[in-house]
Amino acid sequence: MKCPVCNKGEMKKNKDIMEQDEVEFEVLKCVDCGEELMTMKQLKVLAKKYRELRKSKEVTFARWGNSLAVRIPNEIVTEFNIIEGKHGILTKDKKGINIIPIA
Repeated sequence: MKCPVCNKGEMKKNKDIMEQDEVEFEVLKCVDCGEELMTMKQLKVLAKKYRELRKSKEVTFARWGNSLAVRIPNEIVTEFNIIEGKHGILTKDKKGINIIPIA
């Protein structure tokens, strides 16, 4: 696809990152003038990432003996019916850790 701005360059897929949120996204970038455009599909993928980020909650880590404890916000405690003494599974991936309550 030709660049709609300069009408010379070819639009190539390019990956970029929103540094303030550390969200990766894909755009089409003109190899000639540097103009960047997003297709509707690329925009939908980016919007989904931001919706997931908005659902995220900040937590506090606290010292508990030789370990660290995580304070879980009450709305998440209520949503997942987490009570004191309930067990969960802690997993890790490239971005961080996940805590999955066991039913």
